[in-house]
Amino acid sequence: MGISKLLVLGTLLFSTHAKAEQYWQADPRPPRFCVQNFNAYGPIYAKNIEGRTERIAGFLQGIPKCDVVHLQEVWNDSHIVQFEKSLKHQYNISAPNKDEKIGLMSFFMGDIKGRQTVDFNVNNEGGVLDSVRSAFNVKKAYHIVRSNFFGIDEDFFFMNTHLHPTSKAVRITQILDILQWRLKHQQLKLVFSGDFNSDIDSVERKFLMKTLGAHDSMEEYLGQYPKGYCTYCFGNPLGWMLSDHTFDYIFFSNVGESGTTLKATEGQVNMRGSPREPWSDHYGVRVELSVEPETSQITEKALEARRTDTIEMLAVAEYILKEEKGEEFKPYITLVQQLSGQLKNRTGNFNSYFEKFR
Repeated sequence: MGISKLLVLGTLLFSTHAKAEQYWQADPRPPRFCVQNFNAYGPIYAKNIEGRTERIAGFLQGIPKCDVVHLQEVWNDSHIVQFEKSLKHQYNISAPNKDEKIGLMSFFMGDIKGRQTVDFNVNNEGGVLDSVRSAFNVKKAYHIVRSNFFGIDEDFFFMNTHLHPTSKAVRITQILDILQWRLKHQQLKLVFSGDFNSDIDSVERKFLMKTLGAHDSMEEYLGQYPKGYCTYCFGNPLGWMLSDHTFDYIFFSNVGESGTTLKATEGQVNMRGSPREPWSDHYGVRVELSVEPETSQITEKALEARRTDTIEMLAVAEYILKEEKGEEFKPYITLVQQLSGQLKNRTGNFNSYFEKFR
């Protein structure tokens, strides 16, 4: 064999060996997991639920799968069964809507170590649609699952929720309900998603992020929301609104006993379907979260700026709640005043939680 052929053969062998080493090399990145949120639009008046569910389930079975899937508006028994039959071999399933009409359904690649469903204390504002919901015993609630994933050495709380569609004051009480649950369960990081019926610049979203010490995963990934971003979009033929809106989010709180930090590394709006045959009146949101090995830090100056902003948001919430005449809002007015007092005096459970923001 000539020298030139030996050189060629040696180069090929070296290249093959290098590729093999590269293929088997461990991924140096921190471990990560994926979260998918989607309002599946399944009320009794919705069009073609069965056909849309078949396409949704087919997508969720595809590669790459998300580790966590949260669905809202899965109301009907047939709707639940269709999802269960399609996805039971890929996911562990939690379907609280079997017990009461809250429309929530969650899927996990990891084990389900515990679960809890809590109805919101204030579920309506007395309008016509709320009267219909009351007649059918339809409620808004939040559903929490404790789970973990292969290769990640900590558990997480995952919350799925759907806030009131029309009342700003009711949504604020519902966020306060979530906050009260969180103050009693601070040991694990919380990832919570759903249809919050609140736009990017809304009081409710700002109130939620400040009081719950939450990061908006898509905002973190994008840097800021770009012009034209929407999850409930005017161009969707199943939609009911004449303008673009963003109602669907995936938030996370890094408060917890584990010395790690969640960080949004990828994100997209997805699950659109086709222009003529969308899968829902909403579009989906999908993010990938990295479990960074160290706890992030916040400067004293940044923390105090957050404190000032949060006290201001609590004052705005108090004003909105005081505009309501119902007795059910009065305990929340008192609660908001107490939370504000804790921040101002730097005492109490809420202040302690607030100062753990990372």
